Amino acid sequence: MWAAEVGEDIIATAGHELPLLGGSVSVADGLYRATTSTTLRMLAIVSGCAEPKASVVSAEAEEATRDMARRGLKLGEYIRAIRFGHAVLTSAFFDAISAAGTAAQDASELRRVTLLLFTLIDEFIDAMTAVFIDEQSTWGASKSAAQLELVKKIVGGTLTDLNEAERLLSYPLNGSHLAIIAWSVSPGERTAHRLRAAIEPVLRCWGTPQASLVVPVGSNTLWAWGTFASGEHRKAGAVLPEFDEAHIVVGQIGAGVDGFRRSHLEARAVERLVRHGSGRPHASMAHQDVDLDVLLLSDREAARQFVARYLGPLGADDPRMAELRTTLRHYLDMDRSLAKVAAAEHIARNTVTYRVQQAVTLCAHTADTPTVKLRAALAVADWLLESPTVTR
Repeated sequence: MWAAEVGEDIIATAGHELPLLGGSVSVADGLYRATTSTTLRMLAIVSGCAEPKASVVSAEAEEATRDMARRGLKLGEYIRAIRFGHAVLTSAFFDAISAAGTAAQDASELRRVTLLLFTLIDEFIDAMTAVFIDEQSTWGASKSAAQLELVKKIVGGTLTDLNEAERLLSYPLNGSHLAIIAWSVSPGERTAHRLRAAIEPVLRCWGTPQASLVVPVGSNTLWAWGTFASGEHRKAGAVLPEFDEAHIVVGQIGAGVDGFRRSHLEARAVERLVRHGSGRPHASMAHQDVDLDVLLLSDREAARQFVARYLGPLGADDPRMAELRTTLRHYLDMDRSLAKVAAAEHIARNTVTYRVQQAVTLCAHTADTPTVKLRAALAVADWLLESPTVTR
């Protein structure tokens, strides 16, 4: 009877501090069984009735802890709730001791019980922490696996139940979505944490997301989405943040389930571009910045033939040809302004003129020929030359 009353007091006190602990009948029932059984075990140990080396941890306490982990409670919050419970339990023991003995006996017994309860609560917290982390990891992995399977269905166009998908993902699918893919170039223990920390700063280049979804894919890759108010665009002048030992690629904003899917596919296209062209200086890249490159490189073998046809010797893989290609591309992009190119490359105007003439001669481009195809070939040439021999 006493243990049951103490158990109820513990739930009331901890539940006041953390409402989730009393959020439903099933939660309350599980916690009641846990607190009562734990109180009984502590009473048995403190009174000397327990077997030698008896554990303070009950099966009911372990199950309640696993339930809290599955409900998304943070470990720090759960430990705080246990400490609130410990305070209630200690007070109950003190009241019982005071009611049973003399003042002299009380002081000695209170000291003994206090020291023992601190030892027992430390043992209990250590055990519950291990149980919580284990369940959090197991539950998180199973939930992530289910979410990954579901987003694959969405991306593959085979989603059948929108409401169920939103429930499992805890993410609205009717808004405007921006997809991100993040992966680490050197996986380690904190890979997942580093990649998750990169998602929010990237999303904020488009504004404040109304919701976000992050799904692990293997040990060193994340798929993520953010949903925004309709009509949101990348902020003017916003530069994608760079992250050590991580690549970030971003799709374009799209509306509804189709936008969720299309934005991810755009991010995947940029991912292929980055993985094939590993020499690029920027580790973060948005589809809107390289959409033409993505389109031109959708068939890489055809792109190679295209570059060979329109660049000729200028498409060779050597530093001098790369230098000439860069200057020619700048020259065409900057409206043939010698001054602008010279300033951009920190070279003399005469050097710009010389390089452009050499480049035009090498690719056999004539003055009366449109430059559209030449520009396209220049745009994709360096991507192709950076390609590693092993493709993904």
